[in-house]
Amino acid sequence: MKTPSRPLSMAHWVLVCLSLSVPARSEAASPPRPVARDVDKGPKAGTVITGTLSGTLTEAGSPYQVIGDAQGVVTIPRGQVLTVQPGVVIDFKGRPEVTQADVNSSIDDVMNYHKGRVELRVYGGIQVRGTAQKKVTFTSTNPYGWWGMNFYGPGSVGNGHPVFEHMVFERVRKNDYNGERAWTRAALWAYYPGPVTILNSLFRDNESAAKCGALDLMFTNGSRVENTVFENNRTFDIDRFAQPGTSSMAGGGAMCVTHGQNSVVRGNTFRGNTLVAFRGSQWSTLVVRPFLTWPNPQGTYDLGGGGALHYFQPNNDLIEDNLFERNTVTRGPGAAIYLEDLGTRAVTLRRNRFLYNQAGMGGVVVCNRGSGAVELVLASDNVFTGNTVNGAPAPTVTGDCTVGSQ
Repeated sequence: MKTPSRPLSMAHWVLVCLSLSVPARSEAASPPRPVARDVDKGPKAGTVITGTLSGTLTEAGSPYQVIGDAQGVVTIPRGQVLTVQPGVVIDFKGRPEVTQADVNSSIDDVMNYHKGRVELRVYGGIQVRGTAQKKVTFTSTNPYGWWGMNFYGPGSVGNGHPVFEHMVFERVRKNDYNGERAWTRAALWAYYPGPVTILNSLFRDNESAAKCGALDLMFTNGSRVENTVFENNRTFDIDRFAQPGTSSMAGGGAMCVTHGQNSVVRGNTFRGNTLVAFRGSQWSTLVVRPFLTWPNPQGTYDLGGGGALHYFQPNNDLIEDNLFERNTVTRGPGAAIYLEDLGTRAVTLRRNRFLYNQAGMGGVVVCNRGSGAVELVLASDNVFTGNTVNGAPAPTVTGDCTVGSQ
């Protein structure tokens, strides 16, 4: 099969073609559970994972090379728990020997590289417990990256809520353009009806094709993301929805909170994340799509935005003590944060610093579809420095929500 005839823009390739060092291998040991087998018997042996992943992963058995099953999937089964100890490296290698025949060449799925990549599906429990000295690393030596970690709502409620501490999460490429959410949305797509806890971690060099470059907390309640760095994550929307009477859902260069409530995003750094939107598959080429204000002749609600964060239907969510630095939205709104469909006091911002973020329109924070009450609480201790919209100084907040100071 032929590859797509339309190349991506130079800007896209510059962002995508980032280097990554292969993690160092540790001494070998016998597998922690019979779900794995030894790769070899030499001093740098690791452990191969195929269809399922559970039990306890130890530094002695690291690196764990995740190949997945014939469909490129590895599963934490329902009723089982995966515990990951400090110092573990999990390489979602997949099957890079797969040939060009595995690349979908449909003109509507531009550059849809599968290339033998592997996806982790969570139906049971997961506890990632690294330390400051020995982080847990989720990575991939596959040149096309991996498909990321996905939760599936009530079907993913395991034994204990998900916890990720001192973790590095990197090199996900969810570029199944115009595809399902699990392969287009967030490197870690946490569609989970409860709290997800992420502490002292690092999300870097992840890319999604629809929304939320690194993380999406979808329908979660009481989630915490604290003291975590989001750096150089990207969303490249190929906007399958930008047709008359429909909506663009692009948003969140780094992270989204979608239909969630009572989340706390505190003490994090959002640096160098990017949101780029393109015109959709109707055109068969990747053309940068200008933001559409409402109303417009196309009849399109253009909802996407947010170089770092995108909140959709937030409810009592707190954003405090974070650094937002040099995040970018090309042509779209919300240099740092985009808030969509807000109720009363839906989001509170306190003691955040917004430095040198850029957008194509709107402000540093943009609201869309407020309810008419005070939807955004913006404390006076937030700092805004050097942010721009189309090269001019950016307004602090734009949109249709009412802003209160407390």
